[in-house]
Amino acid sequence: MTGHDEGAQGGITLNSALRAEINLPCPASGTAYRALAEPWFAAALDALAGPLWAELTPAADLTDRADALSRGEAAPGELWATLVLLEPTRRRQKPYEVPWTPKNWTAFLRDLASMPGHASVCLRVIGRDGHPDQPWLDVAVVREQDTPECVSLVASRTTEEFADPGVRHEAQRRWTDFFRTQVNRHEGILYGSVADDGEFVTGRTALETDLGLLLEDTFPHLDTVLRGYAWWTVCPPDVVAALGGIEALRDSGAFHEVAPLPGGGASLRATENIWSYGPERIRAVFRTLAPVLPEGLPVEGISSDPSRLIYEDAADHR
Repeated sequence: MTGHDEGAQGGITLNSALRAEINLPCPASGTAYRALAEPWFAAALDALAGPLWAELTPAADLTDRADALSRGEAAPGELWATLVLLEPTRRRQKPYEVPWTPKNWTAFLRDLASMPGHASVCLRVIGRDGHPDQPWLDVAVVREQDTPECVSLVASRTTEEFADPGVRHEAQRRWTDFFRTQVNRHEGILYGSVADDGEFVTGRTALETDLGLLLEDTFPHLDTVLRGYAWWTVCPPDVVAALGGIEALRDSGAFHEVAPLPGGGASLRATENIWSYGPERIRAVFRTLAPVLPEGLPVEGISSDPSRLIYEDAADHR
């Protein structure tokens, strides 16, 4: 471990949602695809939902709540959970979004073996207007049509816990324990990150967005070029080698934690606390990772959420 944290007494304010992602080569069979996806869903729901998960178990049946929602009679503060499958690959299978029930959960897990383009579990709290609102958690496994050779394990959650000094350390502990465990489960990780500035609809990183890159531009080169850089960045083996290896990354002083991963990759956490990931550390991470970042000058977008980027061409720092 190296480096020193900034903002120990306060720190930055996180954007509205935090996203953990791991990109991997897509398994060759449906059985292997389910074996990859199912533990991700189970672990993310257990670790990241926090208070949202308290009343949701595999035995929970939200059928009556679905009826109440349809009538506009759902009670504020209650939990709503759906199972979503899009872009099915089986000819007779249709996309669906259904409420959480034991039967639907079993079917959803079974359907993972069909290797759909998108499968997700969505948790929402019913708002004052009787409709699903915040806080929320989405856990997904995604295989993009334009990049079917890769699969993305994704978990996104609102960051209200990090705004409360009394609970943010416990919330972060859940995220760090979860992500560290997950990146150590897999050999062959192509990229990974925990960030609060990505595009949650398209799945692009902040750097991809501000460089005008699409996933089909970056995914084919993930073995040698990073999609971005964040509070927590996971690099594949060839990227680690291009950066001089584990010891060079430790010696850079840009990271609080540098850990080798199965298969030769590296897990890089910039600061101990995510709320300490401020401008000084962002610049240190950028300069260290610049040799393996896409070339080009990022152009700030129109999002109201600030990006954790340095607006310079990575090529100028190689």
